[in-house]
Amino acid sequence: MSHALSAGLGAALLMLWFTSPATAQTSPVDGLGELREEVARARQQTPEAFARLEAVIPQVEVLDSRKRGTLAATAPLFRQLGAQALWPMVERLVFDAGLATQPARDSAKLALQVGMVEATGDLRDARLLPLWKTLLEGAETRRPARRAAAVALAKLESLEAAALLITLSPQEGFRGETVREAMGQCRRLVVAQALAEALARTPAPSEARRLAVALGDIGSFWAWKTSQPKAAPEEGDVRRVAAEALVNAWLNYTGDVQQALTQALMRVDAPETGALIQSMRARTRESNHPALEGLSRRMANNPLR
Repeated sequence: MSHALSAGLGAALLMLWFTSPATAQTSPVDGLGELREEVARARQQTPEAFARLEAVIPQVEVLDSRKRGTLAATAPLFRQLGAQALWPMVERLVFDAGLATQPARDSAKLALQVGMVEATGDLRDARLLPLWKTLLEGAETRRPARRAAAVALAKLESLEAAALLITLSPQEGFRGETVREAMGQCRRLVVAQALAEALARTPAPSEARRLAVALGDIGSFWAWKTSQPKAAPEEGDVRRVAAEALVNAWLNYTGDVQQALTQALMRVDAPETGALIQSMRARTRESNHPALEGLSRRMANNPLR
């Protein structure tokens, strides 16, 4: 994603961030201080929640020793603790200064961090935006934890979260990649427009594939139907923008990238898709017509519908 794109949409959204009523009293700068206060308050009011969290930490070592992949799935351990575990997990993630007991193996330490990020992210608590910002900007945050933090930020689906995602998306290497992959989970029109503009620049195949998946995520008709996105009135525009971007990019790629674009189009299943394909057919050379007709047939018989 280009720096020009980030500067345009990101600047506008950040201005909204600092002037909106929701953030009039809290800026990203002092957000961690407010989280620290919440942790201290929770320690006074529900000390048993902190004890319950510490009681399950040894189970992370067990799961790590039995893992079959590269990282043990530990989030279920923390989800079962319920909402009261929020502030104990926040304390461990950002405020413990290395004082809390940690698993011995490095892989278990990473699994612990990722599991807590995933579990707290599932709560979609807007107050945690400064925490996700800290993890995503931190030089020491490892890829799996960075990916989980990006998804947690996207799940907030607020304009503040959208602004931060767009601002962080141009970062080099896997830092930016993990953010762009997660942007599809933030179902807001401004994010769909940012992804669409990035794909319109005809990026390298690997990036085009990443953007196709994100556009499929953000416009997914099934997600809009089942997940109750915060910006429900934006559904039509988001799905239209995603479909238009995918159709416009379709002839620019071949092979697995074109297949990724097709799959994303089927996931979005926007009502305008057929007309968009016909419009593309009308303005492209005749040699492309058979391929577009094939795409049109696939969309008419969309197996995901």
